[in-house]
Amino acid sequence: MASMEVRHPQENYQTGFSPDQATLKQYLENATDALLFKNFDACIENCENGLSRVKLCTELENFSAKEYIERLCVLAVQAHAERNTWQEVLPFVQKVYGDIEHSPAAVLQLCLLLYAKLQDYPQCQALANIWLRNQDNFTDPEYPHIVDIYVQHAMFPRKLHSLVPAFLDTCHGLSASQKQQMIQQYAISIENELKSSSEEGSKGTTSPDRNVVREDESGEPEGVWAYIKRLSLLLFQRMKPYSLSAIISLAVILLAFLSLRFNKGPFSRIQSAVLLLWQRLV
Repeated sequence: MASMEVRHPQENYQTGFSPDQATLKQYLENATDALLFKNFDACIENCENGLSRVKLCTELENFSAKEYIERLCVLAVQAHAERNTWQEVLPFVQKVYGDIEHSPAAVLQLCLLLYAKLQDYPQCQALANIWLRNQDNFTDPEYPHIVDIYVQHAMFPRKLHSLVPAFLDTCHGLSASQKQQMIQQYAISIENELKSSSEEGSKGTTSPDRNVVREDESGEPEGVWAYIKRLSLLLFQRMKPYSLSAIISLAVILLAFLSLRFNKGPFSRIQSAVLLLWQRLV
């Protein structure tokens, strides 16, 4: 789609507004249109021009400078994100509001989502902590929403589910009922993650395969006794329990085990001898 050119507002844009206010509204509309048509440079230019124009309108009656600043800032942040100049977002916000803790919730929300998408979780944590610990934001209606965004998009991806309750306790802008509601909301996710972590830990500590011969602390090959037990079962499946062959075979197996236990004889020789005897008997 073809890019839009930046339209410079006319001073007599709309009847009923002062020239400065009419010009400001035009900048806002131009920035919105430019973002819609993906002309991000034009959007940012209109936002910056509009923000500089706000200063001329602060003395007017029935004029909300805060609303205009917030809308222009939101558009600019979106444009920076779309054109992949995310490194300019924080300087822009700080230029407008001084500190991130004084920015409105809508602006902070965009910043958190942007850095979460970039997987820059330390930056998310820093921004969220600064804003959420500012007492001026405790009464903001969007305070719980900011907490939720940080938990869902910054803590859960890092598998910090178990730390969520402690984090909520540090958010003093939340009431007790809000904290309880959030805990219930996250309960399933937290439980599933803890269960998954427990299962992964159990798999990591699984004992080695007993069929593999290894040496224990006494130097005896590990798994020999298991081998003898399996050989005994095989013998008795093939023979009558009280036959002469079964009795002789069992005696040979016991002698082999005692030889390993006390004389430390080579396992391979005894294993071959037992197998040879068994083949002749059966």
